[in-house]
Amino acid sequence: MVKKIPPKQNRRVSTARQRRQQYLLDVKVRAHKAAALRTQRVIFASCILVTVLAVVGGVTFGTKSALNALFFKNPDYRVKTIEIVSDGNLTRETILRACNLSEGMNIFSVSLPQVRDNLGSLPQVEDSRVERILPDRLVIKVQERRPVAWVVPPETNLASFHFENAYLIDRRGVLLKTKSLAPEYVGLPAISGVKTSNYSPGQALDQDEVRAALDLIRINSEILQTRFQIRSIDVSRGYCLVATDRQKANVTFNLDNLEWQLHRLALLLDYCEQNSKALQTANLMAERNVPVTFVPEETPESLDDPEEIDQQPEVIIPHNAAKASGKATAGRSKAEGRRTRGGMARKASRVRHAL
Repeated sequence: MVKKIPPKQNRRVSTARQRRQQYLLDVKVRAHKAAALRTQRVIFASCILVTVLAVVGGVTFGTKSALNALFFKNPDYRVKTIEIVSDGNLTRETILRACNLSEGMNIFSVSLPQVRDNLGSLPQVEDSRVERILPDRLVIKVQERRPVAWVVPPETNLASFHFENAYLIDRRGVLLKTKSLAPEYVGLPAISGVKTSNYSPGQALDQDEVRAALDLIRINSEILQTRFQIRSIDVSRGYCLVATDRQKANVTFNLDNLEWQLHRLALLLDYCEQNSKALQTANLMAERNVPVTFVPEETPESLDDPEEIDQQPEVIIPHNAAKASGKATAGRSKAEGRRTRGGMARKASRVRHAL
């Protein structure tokens, strides 16, 4: 029996892991050739970088030169007119000095946001707008703060206080200081009892009673208008407002619900007008049974000197007639007293019903 010999097969002696660790080709490069190759690469990268920088610099320089020639150094764009529109007392020189503006400047060199910021630094300025109108015109519109009251320190005599030592205040509570006393500022109401030693012009008073006093002035002008003209508001107590009008009537208000309290005051003034009364004091802090006093009615008194009164003929009344006359007079006095008390009770009832 003959044995068959299997054919030989080509098999790799090494494994896949061993083959990964073997070098198939080992090429040796000379050191000077490697250094030359690195030098060429560095020179090429440097040339590209220099070319890019040159292009960027040329474009920048050319653009800047073109802008200067066309806009920034063009005499056609020099400011010839600066128009200022203001609704207050700020002068043109004050506004231009605050904005650092002058005629002859290049119109494109003026930063509009910077001009608005400079105007906002003035305590008198509430809002501003700046417009650039090509080729040579600037328009500045300024809205100044409008004072609504004076702010008077504590322990100040309102009858003789100096306006130079007081602050003005606008509707937002910002303090103002005026150098000249304008006629329209003299008749403004005074808010007394406010400590302003730590404040300066341009700062806002962050006191609740001051904000309530400003709200009272604003709402009163809308509801009562000229019926209750506020002359002063005392805020020294902190929890209430004591307002005095031109007729020296004192009305006490709570810090809250001012509109509702002013409507109640309107009813009280209606009652005074209907009954020929003059209000003296009222405390509107009470929700019911409001305490109210009226100016006493003038009683007929002898205003003339007794020596200048014409002598009247003396009338002699018999004793019995005098007694009868005295009884009749006493009866009439009691009846008039009852009618007076009844009338006062009815009027007081009507006041309580109205409030």
